[in-house]
Order: sequence, then C-alpha cells, then structure tokens
Amino acid sequence: MNLQQLFLSRYTVLYDFYIGDLWQNISEDLMRQRPHPRVNSIAWNLWHLTRVEDSTLNRFVADQPQVWDDEHWMDRLNLPWRHTGNSMTLDEVDDLNQRVNVQALHDYSNAVYKRTLTIVDQLTSESLDEVVTEERSRLVMIDEGVAHPKAADLVQLYTGWTKGKALFNHGLTHPYQHIGEIGVIAGLLGLEF
Repeated sequence: MNLQQLFLSRYTVLYDFYIGDLWQNISEDLMRQRPHPRVNSIAWNLWHLTRVEDSTLNRFVADQPQVWDDEHWMDRLNLPWRHTGNSMTLDEVDDLNQRVNVQALHDYSNAVYKRTLTIVDQLTSESLDEVVTEERSRLVMIDEGVAHPKAADLVQLYTGWTKGKALFNHGLTHPYQHIGEIGVIAGLLGLEF
C-alpha cells in the first residue's frame, strides 16, 4: 500500500459515508440548531472542519491558493470571515448558524473534497518531510486571515509541522474528531447518526 492508498482508505470513507450521510439525512433547520448554549451546531462543525482542511492542505501541504478563494465562497456562504473558527465566541457561532447558506456549505465541502483528492494524487513521500516555518505559518495564519483574531497562537502551533503531519492531522484526525462531535450533537437533537 502506498501513501496515497493509505490516506484515501480513510479519507474517502469520511466523505462518502459520514459526511455524505449528514447532507442527505439532516434537515437544514436541525443543522443550524445548537442543542445546548455551549455546544456548536452541525453546520458550524461542517464549516469548521472544511475550512481547516481547505486552508491547511492547500496552503501548507500543496502551497497553492485555497478553494475558499477560487469561487467567492465567502459571499456564496453568506459569511463575513476568512478564518477557520478557532476561538470564535458563542455569539459568533450563533451568527454563523443564522447566516450560513447550508446548500453553499455542501457545495464548498464537495469542492474541498475534490481538491484534496487532487493534492493527494500529486504528493510524493519526500515532499511530506518539508517543515512549515514560522514565517510561512505567520503568513498563512495572520497575513492571509486563516486564524481568528483571538487565535494568533496557531502560528506557533503549526511552526515545525511537516507537510505530512498537516496532511494526516487536518485531512483525517481533525475531521474525524468533529464527526464524533457531530454524532453527539445529533443524539442530543434526537437524531440517529
């Protein structure tokens, strides 16, 4: 099994099964609901995991523009933020839940999925050893607005990561963490997941 096959063995399941089922089986109204004032919504989780995957894999792993910037996704999603949602206030989460265009979020998720497949297809094992410098991390997180203004500590977090760590963490580990959170939210909303 090569690197691409290993990654895709879990990645395609994430989108074809877990995330795919969410879009088909949960109403837009329930996607926006927070079952408790301190719990995020399904929509917020889908937006966040997609933004993180898009920004990290495109900017740190492939060194290319984000999908976010290709087709005016900020406008299409009806959102005023470029960041990924880390350190959002509860009021900001409520604002996102009210304003996000859920169909556009589905479309954005699909576009990021397709781009990630292309990135993985073009990877070499050697390229995954390259390290994210502090300068590069600051450029992406701060200058390009990927980090929420209260999440500037992400610069130091990503400094020193290899491209391989970014790929596997934000292409697999991080999304699966949020799929688990979505499962809890769905249960609290009385849904089967």
